[in-house]
Amino acid sequence: MHWNTTGRTLKVLGSFWLGERKLVAWSWLALIVTMLVVINVLNICISFGERSVLNSLEHKQQGDFWFYIFVYAGIFIIGTPIIGTFGWIKNKMHLQWRDYLSQSLLNKLYDSDRFQAIVSDPRVTNPEQRIQQDADKVLDKLMTFVLALVDSGLALISFAAILWLLSPVLLLTAVAYSAVGTFIMLKFGRRMIGLQIEQESREAYFRRELVRATDNATAIASYRGARRELERAREHLRLTLANWNCVISWTRNLTLFKVGYDYFILVVPMLITAPMYFAGEMDWGMMGQAASSFGRVLGSLSVIVHTYMLFAELNAGAHRLVSFDDVLNEYQSGYGESGIETVVSEGVSVSNLAVNTPDGKTTIIKNVNFSVKPGDRMLIVGPSGIGKSTVLKAVAGMRKGGSGVVARPDADDVMYLPQKPYMFPGTLREQFLYPRRSQPPSDKELLGLMNALGLDELLNREGGLDAEQDWNEGMSGGQQQRVAIARLLINKPKLSILDEATSGLDAENERRAYALIRDSGITTVSVAHREGVVEFNDFVLVIHKDGSSEVVDAKGFEMQELA
Repeated sequence: MHWNTTGRTLKVLGSFWLGERKLVAWSWLALIVTMLVVINVLNICISFGERSVLNSLEHKQQGDFWFYIFVYAGIFIIGTPIIGTFGWIKNKMHLQWRDYLSQSLLNKLYDSDRFQAIVSDPRVTNPEQRIQQDADKVLDKLMTFVLALVDSGLALISFAAILWLLSPVLLLTAVAYSAVGTFIMLKFGRRMIGLQIEQESREAYFRRELVRATDNATAIASYRGARRELERAREHLRLTLANWNCVISWTRNLTLFKVGYDYFILVVPMLITAPMYFAGEMDWGMMGQAASSFGRVLGSLSVIVHTYMLFAELNAGAHRLVSFDDVLNEYQSGYGESGIETVVSEGVSVSNLAVNTPDGKTTIIKNVNFSVKPGDRMLIVGPSGIGKSTVLKAVAGMRKGGSGVVARPDADDVMYLPQKPYMFPGTLREQFLYPRRSQPPSDKELLGLMNALGLDELLNREGGLDAEQDWNEGMSGGQQQRVAIARLLINKPKLSILDEATSGLDAENERRAYALIRDSGITTVSVAHREGVVEFNDFVLVIHKDGSSEVVDAKGFEMQELA
């Protein structure tokens, strides 16, 4: 693992051991290490038990044989529940660690002030996969790798001493052989790490392409664009499989080396201990113990050789995870927020507002000035693409790159309604109560609001407020927009921002929705295109083709004036 990635990984994962759950973390680790020590002690006992059994057979000492065979069996009986429980304890620690890491990432991602900006950041691909899959995989591989190192260290300490007493030559041979093997694996296996990182990236882009297509299935079908999407998916699949083919080839090469490494040394213990046995300097049991101890020492010293594939996969997963966390931390530190100053006030006041693109390279709109007193309503109009929605997002706090000052109520007292409302699987009642910022209305009040918005037909068709389904499919676009208006009226924020939030309604229902908002007394800034909504506003902010803007009285204003 590259040093930079290693340091960042330790920073991301290390908070579990230094944060609020450190007592739990270190307790589980202490238990696991204790069990590893016990398991290694049992392995030493097995080594000496096996030696005693073989010696009793060699010297035909029947009484000793039965005694040692029962001792030998007893060691396995004692060790079985310990070794069997070890995996359970490891998984319990993994569970605690994953919970902590996932909660940390979720808290950073689902930040009300930054969520939309983070998800829209091109550096963030498949955030759900990184939290749900990458975090789990990285922790699993990291624990397996680290525990393999700890276990190898304990085994090395235990069996190196035994092997030194039996044959110093064998111990030195194991050290030299493993050093050469580890050097070769690190030297030529480095390419595998880069391939694994590239594979993770290509898999992510392939998955994002599939998700994008399924999320936009209706629009794609309306254009009969499935064939074009198939071509895009196939291209991503081709790139993914091309890199995977390289991964397979390098896996073959490293596997061949590993198998040869393991097989080549098998006869060495016999070659070294056989002359000592024939000379009477070593009995049969000692010879068997020397062979098994040599295997354990060599295995401990060769842990990098044996786990390098795991190490490469761990590196790739850690690279994706820490890159994701880096982006989250950037936003936590105020990334993209410099420029536009936000001040809390009862009404809305925008002074010398200029808004940049997310990368900060281009200014979308500038020199915007207007104010709206508490309880008043302002309509923003202008040519398509001039930046009306950008102004709304800047007021809502969703676009912060630029300059100027925006004064508005606190973010928790602002509701922004986009053109496409958010709907989710659940009951019909839950759709209206989302996101539950205030005391929910009674069913009588809710039914009255549905009637006022012309949603009686939806209620009758679905069979009541407790009807449950995926409402993205169960409602028309216009019905979804009326539900969003109902949410606004239920939550009663100090400021409502409507970004073409009634575009899917007919003129009558749009007028009805704006009348309800006017009667609620909620301060409102909106973008709409129909003449009929002008009368429900107090002022109109007109943005002209040249980017200049002016505020005019809504009385007497006509949309034709924009032509």
